[in-house]
Amino acid sequence: MISKCGVICQTDCRTFKTECEGCNELEGKVSWAQFYELTHCPIYSCVVEKGLANCGECGQQPCKLWHETRDPSFSDEAFAADLDRRLKNLAALPSKSLG
Repeated sequence: MISKCGVICQTDCRTFKTECEGCNELEGKVSWAQFYELTHCPIYSCVVEKGLANCGECGQQPCKLWHETRDPSFSDEAFAADLDRRLKNLAALPSKSLG
């Protein structure tokens, strides 16, 4: 289960199964969105609005939204590692057929 932004919910999300069933399952309505005075994750919303399956299809990741939604508890090093992990997860997904 990989979220729109490349997080593997089961291993990368500390709220999975306690506060969250997974970003995709909740259609982006994650509990932490309230900290941005939103009902949905802005990254999830962006991907859906663009009609994409995930951020990897956009080609602009990590974008401004990724930086704006940085977990404030992360050090610079932890945030860089998180970005790297998410980018690798997205790169490992099968590419959409150009048909």
